Amino acid sequence: IHEKSKYDKDLSSSWVEDGTEFSIQYGSGAVSGVYAQDTVTLAADIAVEDQKFATIHDAAGMGFAYAFGYFDGILGLGFDSISVGGVETVFHNAIDQGLVEKTMFAFYLGDEKDGELTFGGYDESKFEGDDLTWVALDKATYWQINMDKVSIASFTTGATNAIVDSGTSLITGPSRDVRAIAQSIGATATFTGQYTIDCEKVNSIPDMTWTIDGKDYTVPGSKLIIKSASMCLFAMMGMDFPAPGPQWILGDVFMREYYTVFDYDGERIGFAKAV
Repeated sequence: IHEKSKYDKDLSSSWVEDGTEFSIQYGSGAVSGVYAQDTVTLAADIAVEDQKFATIHDAAGMGFAYAFGYFDGILGLGFDSISVGGVETVFHNAIDQGLVEKTMFAFYLGDEKDGELTFGGYDESKFEGDDLTWVALDKATYWQINMDKVSIASFTTGATNAIVDSGTSLITGPSRDVRAIAQSIGATATFTGQYTIDCEKVNSIPDMTWTIDGKDYTVPGSKLIIKSASMCLFAMMGMDFPAPGPQWILGDVFMREYYTVFDYDGERIGFAKAV
């Protein structure tokens, strides 16, 4: 179990009591607590004043996911439209307070090396080439985009959609589709809903491609596997959202391959091959 760094209001001179109850259901479980208000500092010097946020008193619903996780809390970077209670998000507040040069943030998820989260712009040294490919959002709720298709080997979908989410470790898709993909590569379902594959078959797994605005974004088959000791986990999981929810989630497995820039005011996402 990893020790957590916890917020202590008694150590803050800018804490303001709120007391409104808070609860949310994440994919990994539910948490609850009460709202408070304080200055929230992003990176070293982006001090967002009067930010309302949830102080969590009960994270038991997340179970081992939180107890054994390396994170202390969750920083939501979606839009205010899906914020619990309509609370203005930290990044939106940073924009309103003039604390960032550009209304963008960007992720570089290092593959076996340090990653980087940039607020107020993006880091051109973290991707190949000179340009990003921009994709307009379908909805400014989650960071949701339309896709032409998803394909791997003989499997392909029609037009669909996805949210791009750094908070999701794997790739998720409709259970029926993920089951078909897993079967096609010889992966076996576990009781947790995930899939494992014989580690000796890793190099034979075909590449997977997401076609977005006519451009192919490909993840090599070997990168669709997470190795843990002698186990090889297929980095896809079935997840079904009720309409009009997203069909797919492009999580960290995808974002490790593609540097990803989120443009808040422009309501678009930029992609480029990560270095």
